[in-house]
Amino acid sequence: ILHFSPSQWSLKSAATALKPGDHGSTFGGNPVSCAAALAVLTTIEEQGLLAHVRELGAHFTAAVAALIHPLMAGSRGIGLWHALVLTEDVAADFEASARDFGFLVNAVRPNAIRIAPPLLITREQLDSFLAAVPAILDSIGV
Repeated sequence: ILHFSPSQWSLKSAATALKPGDHGSTFGGNPVSCAAALAVLTTIEEQGLLAHVRELGAHFTAAVAALIHPLMAGSRGIGLWHALVLTEDVAADFEASARDFGFLVNAVRPNAIRIAPPLLITREQLDSFLAAVPAILDSIGV
């Protein structure tokens, strides 16, 4: 495991709390880690991943807003990082049912499901999940 550990102190009091010798890093500025991080940032830029995420995120938000189901309260999030908010505390059941449908999601609250697909997800893959959501909700049987 190579660590990349950038940090930023935003409060003056926090920035001045440490004196020389109080804090050190065995991996800060590691050249291999920095090269890997730069390669990731270059890939994100060259492949237009941020535009892709914005486009699919807007599509996801609109599709979830159009879902009508008694267990669906809505969603919150940005880009491809979202939570489906449920009207009942059945997130664990949703997670288990989604797995049966072939999707990995995470119940992060009793009534919230984290949706965090890879940035390279296609619209077709995202639409496949969105199309399955009503059936997943129906399978819970509340």
